This record gives sequence, C-alpha cells and structure tokens, in this order.
Amino acid sequence: AVLVRMVSAIFQGLSHSIKATAVSQPSFAMQIVVGSLSDLAESVIGAAVSLTQWSMVLTVVAVLLMFLSTHLPPYPVKVVGGSAESFKEIVRKTPLLQSCPRGPFDFSSSVQLLIFGFQMMWEEFRFDAQYNFVREEFETTLPGDSVAADMSPGVSAMMWLLGRKGQSPRVLPDDAPIVILCPGLNCYTASLPGTSVYGALLERPWRVAVFEKRGVGHHPSSVLTSPVFHLFGHPSDLHVAVLATQARYPNAPIHIAGVSSGNGLVGSYTAMYGSSVKSLRSILMLVGGDDYNSAFAPQSPSWLTRMLFDTVLLETSKQRFLRKNWKILEQKDAVALKAAAEATTLQSFYDITMRSFSGYSDPQEAERRINAFTGDNNACFHTYPVPVLYVGIEDDPVAPGGPKLSWQHVIRACETSAIALLPCGSHLGCYDSLRLTRWLDRLLVQWVDVFESQ
Repeated sequence: AVLVRMVSAIFQGLSHSIKATAVSQPSFAMQIVVGSLSDLAESVIGAAVSLTQWSMVLTVVAVLLMFLSTHLPPYPVKVVGGSAESFKEIVRKTPLLQSCPRGPFDFSSSVQLLIFGFQMMWEEFRFDAQYNFVREEFETTLPGDSVAADMSPGVSAMMWLLGRKGQSPRVLPDDAPIVILCPGLNCYTASLPGTSVYGALLERPWRVAVFEKRGVGHHPSSVLTSPVFHLFGHPSDLHVAVLATQARYPNAPIHIAGVSSGNGLVGSYTAMYGSSVKSLRSILMLVGGDDYNSAFAPQSPSWLTRMLFDTVLLETSKQRFLRKNWKILEQKDAVALKAAAEATTLQSFYDITMRSFSGYSDPQEAERRINAFTGDNNACFHTYPVPVLYVGIEDDPVAPGGPKLSWQHVIRACETSAIALLPCGSHLGCYDSLRLTRWLDRLLVQWVDVFESQ
C-alpha cells in the first residue's frame, strides 16, 4: 500500500507538470500530446488509488478471517480404523484426537504453506544458536543379493538432542522414553522441516534423537562415502541405528515419529523390522505417506502441488543429494547423474535415482527392501506389531484431498492402526495461534504421553 501511494504521488506530480506545459506551449500538436499524457497519468493515479483501496479491503478481510478462525468451535477429528478397544482407549486419552483447534490461517492452504516455508527457513538459519545436539554415526551396509561386492559401506547418523543452547545437558535415567524422529524428503536435524517440535519435546523427560539418512545434513561427515542413497532412506540403515539405541538403553521404550516423507521410511521400517525391536512401543506418521513410485504424481494435483513438487522440492533435492555428492556419484554412473540433474519433475528424479543409486542392481529386490508400499499397497498396516497412527490433512497440497480412499479402506479394517483425518493444516503448517505455534507438535507429545502414563 505504501508503494502504491508513492507511485500515485509521482504520477500526480507528473500530471501537474504536463498541465503546466500545456499552458506554456499552446500549439495544437502540443495540446494533443500533453492532453494524452495527462489523461494517462490520471488513469494511473485512479488505478493506484483503486489498488490501494483493494489492498485495504483484502487486509480487513484477512484480519476478519483470522479472527473468526480462532473463535469458531474446534474441528472434530475423524479417526478411521483402530477398532481394537485398546486403540480406542489411546484415542480417547489423546485430547487432539477428540477435537482440534482452528488456526488463524485455516482459510487458505496456500497462505499457511507460505508462512510455514518462511518459518522453516528462519528456524533452520537459527538452529545452531538454539539447540545442542551430539552426532552418533553408524557405518552401514545394505542386505541383499544384488548389492555390488565392492560397494563400500555408507554412513547414517543419530543426532541426539542435549538441550537448548546455553543450558546444561539434561540428565535422564537409562529407562527414559526415547523419541526418534525421521525427517522429510531432503531434510535433516536443522529442518524436519521446522524445529518447533524440539521445544515441545524438551518439556518432557524423554531422550530425543533425529535419524539422518545417507547423504543429507550439514555436518562435514554427512557427505556420501559410497555412491548409494535413497530419497526416503534405507530401512536397513535405520534398523542399525535403532538396534544400537536399544542395546544402549535396553529398558527404555522407543517411539518413532515420521515427518512428511519420513513417514515412508517409518512405515516401511516398521513393516520390515518392527517385530524384531522389543523396545518399540508406537509409531506416529505426521502428514504424508504413499507408494514411492507414485508419491510425487498425485491423481488430481493443484498448481500448488506442482509448484511444491517440481520447483521447490525438486531443486532442493538436487542441491542436497546430487551437487553435494557429485564426484562420488559421477564415478558410479555419470549418465544417470546427468539425467537426474536434468529431471524436470520430482517423480522422474526419484525414478532415476532409485534405479541407479539405491545400491541394488535388481530393481525388484530394491523395491522389496526399501518400499513396503510398492504397488500402492498399504496392507502392511495390518501387520504392524505396535499401535500406528497416520495423521492426514484434507487441504494438504502434497496429498490433495487427504490420504487416498483406497488406503482409508484398508486401514478401516485395522485393529491397532488408524488414520486421523483433519480438514485444515496445509502441509505441516498446522497453526493454532498467531504466535505460529502448531497443534502438530502438541499431538506428538500427547501421543507419547498416553503410552508413558500407562
């Protein structure tokens, strides 16, 4: 609005100058030229004034919408599946699974996503000044028959949250509950995406760790040591980290939570290895999850979906996976690396990197050992050994309309797995106040609280 007023003032001055010229230069031709320029200037002034008025109207409307959003009754939460009485009791004891507060930006998924994008970048920028983490690295090799014999091991890591910067590290008993977070697509400890959940988790006497898959992160040793990576992560790598954690804290219950694309890793891991982890107590999937082979090609994408996938996430994935590890990947397959770097859609980028850099020469074995949802099959929800909750949002641009109806149909028959469906929250924004606090952070804490209060 200030800029519009400045432009308006400039053209008002121009209009006065033109009229003054018309008085001093009375020739017929000059009158025509000056008159035309004067009319043009006045038209621009009118448009500027109109734009100013519209900006004021839109501002007032936005303020009213934000006010109404926070003063309307909370949303009811639709829980699909979880028919066992024990799971129903978990739902009853979790306040945010009964009703969810309305947020100030629920009127627009796009607005909420934009705000979360800026918040996420700001939190990533300030991360080192806010939290203390210690890195624990694991040298991992892939299981399977089609892994090249000369393939050197890779490195993944657990980042353990010690506390806030400037505070003494917390002292916790050996049997303190452990919450393991699995970040999104090209995300890591400094951006899950976002870091606000750390503050919520630090309010509880729990150990908190973030699993960083191969090739991502800002630590010097986060670069690839072998030409093997997967956008969603290898379940076998996560298993090495979880078993090491269980061995160190054998009496501590373990809860694993995925964020966005991290849900794919968490869901696949639980299907493949969950039954072998005796300390595992629960799984929480926060907003997102699909068969990797179609995850970035939804049936009814909006313009926001396409922009998010094929512009924002595609570019950041190229930066964080390819350019950072270019030399070692080029030695493995320069042609595939070039094709991935030139990919124009996120789905084609995934397909290329899965074929060439997953570590498996046999595509079928790669699918079997990495993607539990291959063939758009989520029947593994029936086999999970612990309670699992998948949180879906209907206005999520990553999954327009919320989780697929076919997935809901399968989970509806599950006893200890369920989907919690909410109407608003965009992709991980989930704001419940103008202070940009998120109900999603509180839901994670409430979920673990239920198990640890039993």
